[in-house]
Amino acid sequence: MRKLLKSILIGILIAILGTSPTFAQTATQENSHNQNLQEKQQVIVQLYDPRGNWVADGILSISNPRNGRIGIYMTTQCHVAVDEIQMDIAVEQYDEDRERWNQVDYLTYNFYPSGGKPLTEASVDFQLSGHESNCTYRLRGWHTVFVNGNYEELKSETPGIKITG
Repeated sequence: MRKLLKSILIGILIAILGTSPTFAQTATQENSHNQNLQEKQQVIVQLYDPRGNWVADGILSISNPRNGRIGIYMTTQCHVAVDEIQMDIAVEQYDEDRERWNQVDYLTYNFYPSGGKPLTEASVDFQLSGHESNCTYRLRGWHTVFVNGNYEELKSETPGIKITG
């Protein structure tokens, strides 16, 4: 019984494979000429991150360390070695009476290659003091990289969070 079932299944499989459509094209002078042109053409594909040619990624985050300070983390990562990375952070406080954001601080950090090592990444991680607690803050950031006198920039922004003491 098993041999009969196995034989039937193999027969069906062979019948299916044997009846698959096949297409052929007659060789003409025109077809061979097109084929030679296609072989000589080269396709160059350059893939870039949607963020930019030099900037790979930029991350900005805000946290509440519950000590009245604003926790700030910012990093900039690059596809290639760059001449300089500049990171700017605007600290904004929400004014509930006017229902708008007001800038209360602005910080700038510059990084350069050092020790013969290429510069492809820079980051800062700290707690900022000197601002009112029990208020809502957000951060806006600019990740700027410089290469041969040109620059590329990526902007980032955090949602607002309440900083408690």
